[in-house]
Amino acid sequence: MDSSEWSNVAWDLVEHGRATLTIAELNAVFVRLGIGDYNDAIEILLKSIVRAAGPRLPDQLVERLTRLVQVQYLDPGCADLLARASRNPPPAQ
Repeated sequence: MDSSEWSNVAWDLVEHGRATLTIAELNAVFVRLGIGDYNDAIEILLKSIVRAAGPRLPDQLVERLTRLVQVQYLDPGCADLLARASRNPPPAQ
């Protein structure tokens, strides 16, 4: 996976989980994305999504993030966060 795909996954995760971020987290995520620190940005987002108990990650995004964990682009702790974020309950209808 090249850095452009890593960047795309990070930005897609931002779009998905943006509402769960505090203002400080949002600022931190954008700074990290701006300097190419995708690992930290993704970790902040996953922690925020887990904390907020949603929204559940779409299967396609889970698959893309899982590949990042498998090729060790993401810290091992992100695997646990990813598993927890992908199990979040679906939104109430």
